[in-house]
Amino acid sequence: ASHVQLSNTRLRGFEMEDPLNVNEDRNLIEKESSIATSKLDVSATKANSSYIDSAPPRNKFLRSLSRVFTKNVLLFLAELGGEFIGTFVLTLIAITVSASDILLNTEVGLWNIAFVTGMGVGISIYSTAYFSNSHLNPAVTLAFALVRWRVFSWKKVVPYILVQILAGFLAAAIMYALYWDSIELYELENGIIRGQNNSVATASVFGAYFPNPAFDLYKHDGGDVVSPARAMAIEAWATGILVFVIFSFSDPNNSSVGRVDRKNKSAVPLLIALTVAVLICLYAPLTQAALNPARDLGPRLFAAAAGWGSVAIPGPKNGFWVYFVGPSIGGPLGGLLYDWVIARVAKSNMKKDPDNQVK
Repeated sequence: ASHVQLSNTRLRGFEMEDPLNVNEDRNLIEKESSIATSKLDVSATKANSSYIDSAPPRNKFLRSLSRVFTKNVLLFLAELGGEFIGTFVLTLIAITVSASDILLNTEVGLWNIAFVTGMGVGISIYSTAYFSNSHLNPAVTLAFALVRWRVFSWKKVVPYILVQILAGFLAAAIMYALYWDSIELYELENGIIRGQNNSVATASVFGAYFPNPAFDLYKHDGGDVVSPARAMAIEAWATGILVFVIFSFSDPNNSSVGRVDRKNKSAVPLLIALTVAVLICLYAPLTQAALNPARDLGPRLFAAAAGWGSVAIPGPKNGFWVYFVGPSIGGPLGGLLYDWVIARVAKSNMKKDPDNQVK
């Protein structure tokens, strides 16, 4: 006990006599410990970097893909996917109902064809509007790029149109795969030789012709009744009406088809579908009322490759261009008329008399 007491006394004496030496020793130990820890961190970092550098090429490829496919790129690809799916469904429904009427003699009738085609438009919009702009029509795409450039960039125009035409081509290929035997039987029974002038009857299943080959107007020298210039004007006029309606329905200030805050526009696709059906009833006897370059050009390209040749492109009277040029002119004009004339006048009236809004 005395020995322990003596040791403690010496220790206390040591601390009292020279406390700085003890603190220096402690500081030295802590410094050496921190140096050792930093060396371990550096070694670990070098090990990790060497592992990354020696990662397999597949990981490097995935990293490069992540740099290319950014969030904005993925969103744009989703838009293109929506355009492709929507245009595919729209075109497939339109040309299939036409095929069933012409080839199978189902006597569907003009209104039934128009109604089914219009419903195809509505279904396509409803199924793709969540992740795309649902233009589904090059004329609509051009109209938005020219008139509403603030909400739709010109950079998207070419990819949109290419995807829409490709979707129309694929839809025609699917329809042909399902109806090829019916087409051949119809040609055999009616003495039609594919690629010659009389094959317009079956080619009209794919593309549009003026006047409509299914009506007697075509059989009585329809070229004098509906010239290429007149057909183009009809397609431009009808497409202009369609785009005017689309711009009106999609206007956030138009509360007649939904609340102004855009949260209740669910009726718009149905109203657009009915508009298409009405326009087909009005103008299909003259030009088949394509109203959509992708719905015409995509299937027409397939028909040209599937044996109809010059009957598809350039077509009788070299008039295949009618169904691209006409809608491409009429669509932007319809959008321009609504946004720059009707909508501006309506907005100015609402500012003067806010109680005069349609509710």
